[in-house]
Amino acid sequence: MPLTQIEIVGYRGFAERGTLSVAVQTGKPGSGLTILTGSNNSGKSSILECLRTKSGNQPISFTVGVRNASVDSVEIVFVAGEEREVLQSTVKGSSETKRSKAIENLSIFVLPSRRSFNPYFGRSDWSRDQFVANTSLPPQRSPTLSNFESRLFRIAKDPGSFNVILEQALGIKPEWTIDQSDQGTYFLKFYNGKHTHSSDGMGDGIINVFAIVDSLYDSKPGDIIVIDEPELSLHPSLQKRVAKLLHQYSGDRQIIVSTHSPYFVDLASLTNGANLARIIGTERGTVINQLSEGAKKIIARLATKNLYNPHVFGLDARELFFQEERIILTEGQEDVLMYPKIAEQLQTEINGSFFGWGAGGVGNIAGLCEILKELGFKKVAALLDGNQASKLRILRNRFPEYFFDEIPAADVRTKPARAASNEVMGLVDPELKLRADFVNPLTDLFSRLSRHMNA
Repeated sequence: MPLTQIEIVGYRGFAERGTLSVAVQTGKPGSGLTILTGSNNSGKSSILECLRTKSGNQPISFTVGVRNASVDSVEIVFVAGEEREVLQSTVKGSSETKRSKAIENLSIFVLPSRRSFNPYFGRSDWSRDQFVANTSLPPQRSPTLSNFESRLFRIAKDPGSFNVILEQALGIKPEWTIDQSDQGTYFLKFYNGKHTHSSDGMGDGIINVFAIVDSLYDSKPGDIIVIDEPELSLHPSLQKRVAKLLHQYSGDRQIIVSTHSPYFVDLASLTNGANLARIIGTERGTVINQLSEGAKKIIARLATKNLYNPHVFGLDARELFFQEERIILTEGQEDVLMYPKIAEQLQTEINGSFFGWGAGGVGNIAGLCEILKELGFKKVAALLDGNQASKLRILRNRFPEYFFDEIPAADVRTKPARAASNEVMGLVDPELKLRADFVNPLTDLFSRLSRHMNA
């Protein structure tokens, strides 16, 4: 049975109950993906640590450092459909806990953000179930990845399926094995042409990819995988490949990621059912702000409606999910470029961050405001062209907590009149279907392009 919700109160920043709805896989790629965003120290890792308490056979103790001082007791509730499993402090002020009847077949593989490991290690061999069973919540956040080397020996027995996924993540066919030093310790050996190097010289990014692939390669449909900051030490090209893997695997698994990278906010996944939550720290403590189904439909509509303006939810725009406050919405690209130049001429400063490269038109601004409101943004503004008085009234009535105004001109830039232009024949027709007479030449062109790229 899939996990549908986790409730947290009293753990670190959670002075009040926080509820996270977990996306449930439907078979569509990305449908089982839950994405957590938020600034540093907002509480994202705390949520993942609470998920970690479901794994392992060891009793859980909540030290004085992880109990919220205003509550001094912890309660974590796992919900799977109609079933509930509760882990809570025995009494207020105690480190010891009690657990209700466990939800069966709810195993969670958690990959923490601190993923360094000892390059020279002893021999042990753990299956996935053994690794999860021996997972524990440490009293303090550890800088090392516990027991990772035990997984390496299991992988090395039959590395074929692991290496297939590793190649997808790295973009190259990897060559590696486990070797033993004369002192008796073991290490990873990597081949680079005729040369080799050991895990002592292994880059943090490669360690990260190894750990992420390990969390995926022997998982089964229905499994739950939690990854804290998958982007750590990864070049953007690797981030995109890993994000693609998570999109693929979350079609029939539940994958929960905490991230600071817009590459992992996947619009296709959100369209297929993924969840997104922005975690913020407030005077009340950690708060979870989650997109509703309606807001996800707005994102899907904006992403498809603006086919000719892909920047509307391009990489710059997806930074929206990571910004703290003071978001400024404008109608178009020129506004984003020109308003700072105008402010410079006025010898003043605009205190805020512009959304991407504009909203793609005034008609998109209400939808973006709805998304921002659900994600907990308090300081939002929109600057409209001077010919949008009716739209201005609607926005002010619908979002009275936000700032809306218009500029004293019809547009940000004076534009000369343009003569009518002749029709231009393109590859696709008005319904965006490729014209039949272009099928063969385009097939040949793309084939030649692929041969060049793969040579």
